[in-house]
Amino acid sequence: MTKSFKLWIINHISTDLIQNQNLKSENSFTGGYMKTKLEELENLAKTCQKCSLWKNRKNTVFSKGNENAKIMLIGEAPGAEENKCGLPFVGKSGQLLNNLLIQAGFDPKQDIYFCNTVKCRPVKNDKDRKPTNEELHACNDYLQKQIEIIKPQIIILCGNTAVKTFGIKDSMKQIHGKCILKNGIKLFPIYHPRASVLNDIKLKDLKKIKENLR
Repeated sequence: MTKSFKLWIINHISTDLIQNQNLKSENSFTGGYMKTKLEELENLAKTCQKCSLWKNRKNTVFSKGNENAKIMLIGEAPGAEENKCGLPFVGKSGQLLNNLLIQAGFDPKQDIYFCNTVKCRPVKNDKDRKPTNEELHACNDYLQKQIEIIKPQIIILCGNTAVKTFGIKDSMKQIHGKCILKNGIKLFPIYHPRASVLNDIKLKDLKKIKENLR
């Protein structure tokens, strides 16, 4: 973590979280507070050069969805379409995921806050690739601060890379659709929407998550 980023956290995040730990229930105030902090964090990400991914960046892909949602969904990384428009889950994988969420009974725009493990597109020979450990580490500060600000009840870990980011070493086959409690937050690993697994399995996992909100 860079010195400037540490100072920003101390001045803008940590102190405010301590002073305002009960503000989540005050919806109108909290909404403005959260939006401001997320905007500040996003502005830092837009100029970040902590790893080499910034060299291929057209747009920082920070988030989309409802910052007041009880669910955060974390994917792997932006692809070509996301890099163009600056929003996560707008490419083919995002469309598949959106359809599965709707079938499971979610309203994606209202029920979920979407983001990725890294905020810039990893690319090799003009094709998408998985982020490296170095890239995941460099971007983890942003992800952890998003979690602190949003305070989700549930985090959906979409794909192996998101699962890996949380230090979970079990295979997706063993843990998909199961609740893993960590730091008071329910983690639910799910298959990536383009994984070679039946959609019925993916849909069943999402319906389990929906039931956990009741």
